[in-house]
Amino acid sequence: MDFSEFLKPYLDKEIENYYVALSGGADSMVLLNELIKVQKDFDLNLTAIHINHNIQKDSKKWKDICANFCKKNEIKFIYRTLSKRNKSSSNLEKKLRDERYQVFEKILEKNTILFMGHHLDDSAETFFLRVLRGSGIEGLTSIPKERNLGKGRVVRPFLSLTKKEIILKAKKDSLKFIDDPSNKDNSFDRNYLRNIILPKIEKRWPSYRKNLHQLISNLNEANELLISQAEEDFKCVSIEKNTLSLNKFLNLSKVRQKNVFIFWINLHGLNQPNAKVINLFFEKFLTDDKTSKAKYIWGTPSKKGSVCITKSFREIKISELLA
Repeated sequence: MDFSEFLKPYLDKEIENYYVALSGGADSMVLLNELIKVQKDFDLNLTAIHINHNIQKDSKKWKDICANFCKKNEIKFIYRTLSKRNKSSSNLEKKLRDERYQVFEKILEKNTILFMGHHLDDSAETFFLRVLRGSGIEGLTSIPKERNLGKGRVVRPFLSLTKKEIILKAKKDSLKFIDDPSNKDNSFDRNYLRNIILPKIEKRWPSYRKNLHQLISNLNEANELLISQAEEDFKCVSIEKNTLSLNKFLNLSKVRQKNVFIFWINLHGLNQPNAKVINLFFEKFLTDDKTSKAKYIWGTPSKKGSVCITKSFREIKISELLA
């Protein structure tokens, strides 16, 4: 299997810089190595970004492995360290992920791509986590293959490849890679799924990954249809980008109201509410006509993307909740 074929659709002369999120794991090392193979043919300006999460005692060794690989292959290397956190901190996975993406966002400029090494196993884990959290269709589409981040774009070319296929490729190319010991800590939800639940599913249904990949593809198509319908409905009910006509909005069916509501939040790049918040919005906030200027808020002023919706008798407005 020629792994570089998964990269070539994204190699474009208009892209000024290509970045690789280089953790040192097999997936990111294979990804960078494949880009190095085609670097001269496509005249790629490559830069690796390594982020030290400041959690593991061997993090300095991991940084050195990545830095030495880049030095050997004459690849620019960016190194960042996250603020130190206690391993027992609540929701540690999400906090580290959010901080990591903030670093990426600051680095990416216009006309740049950040390649990430997520694979089919990662996608399966994310799907099951979101099922258990009661996500909607958009959430169940799992990890997006492409998305905007800041001024640049994130691309995950290996989402159709299994972890096993990537590790075999790393060994075939004699790549030195890191096996993060925190992946064995089953107190994390993702690790519990990966190490306890999914092996049992694989034993019973060996082809579950490929079948799940097809399901996610189907869900992506369904989500595109929902977005298309939301765009049409939004044109009918919107006064401005941040303002909807309350009467026109309420004239939509409840299902289409919810579809436009999610679309509206995404349009402003704000944080999506959970199912409980959505239900309260439609069952209590929208139906309460006693208050002329009501507010509906989720999140906190200190959290980026938190939302404030105000309602008058004629319209509803959305804005980011600021301190």
